[in-house]
Amino acid sequence: MENTSILKAQSPAALAEEYLVKSIWNNHFPADSDLPAERELAERIGVTRTTLREVLQRLARDGWLHIQHGKPTRVNNIWETAGPNIISTIIKLDKNYLPVVISNVVSLRTRMAEAYIPEAVKFSPQECVKLFDGLENLENTATAYAEFDYKLFRQFTFLAKKPVYALILNSFKSMYHQVAKIFFNDSSNRQLTLNFYRSLLAACLTGDSQKASICMAKNRQSSGEIWKKLSVNVHETLGEL
Repeated sequence: MENTSILKAQSPAALAEEYLVKSIWNNHFPADSDLPAERELAERIGVTRTTLREVLQRLARDGWLHIQHGKPTRVNNIWETAGPNIISTIIKLDKNYLPVVISNVVSLRTRMAEAYIPEAVKFSPQECVKLFDGLENLENTATAYAEFDYKLFRQFTFLAKKPVYALILNSFKSMYHQVAKIFFNDSSNRQLTLNFYRSLLAACLTGDSQKASICMAKNRQSSGEIWKKLSVNVHETLGEL
């Protein structure tokens, strides 16, 4: 099988998951096909049937497989059935997806925020102001900015009465932090974002949702140009996930 060291299995369950995921990804078990019988598959991988069943259940929850009692386990088309939680696995399987994933994560985060942050400012301006506590003492490092940014954007979802958006952010939290660190690794980008935070805070202080919308749009435009440049060397910048 190709790329046998990618997922680096360290236990029988991890070995079974590695085998199955890479077999599906490399089309050895194509979408809409049936997996071999449990006994045969367990022997092929070298794990117990109990371990295999646990792995099959987990992969089914993640969208890789469809399990139906009394019938063979079916391989899914992950692009139709899986959720954002498998993003990291996809990148480990094929680094060529990295630029696309990062572009999508950045776009999703930004477009969602443009919708819900002005609403939060409109509904709860005073509570929005509190989200910026500690801003002026924010440590000038990529990690600190990444953590502050995630927390800020996530907390805004609740003030906007959009808790499902918080769940979406939760689903790619790890990727969000890694992507944010790429951006914030440059001190000029941290300064740009600090200015953005201050402008957004000013909108919150006056309860001006329209000003917040303008602020969000300007930030999308300025940061978008930076991301175009960063995406050129994203493989080297991000390193190992």
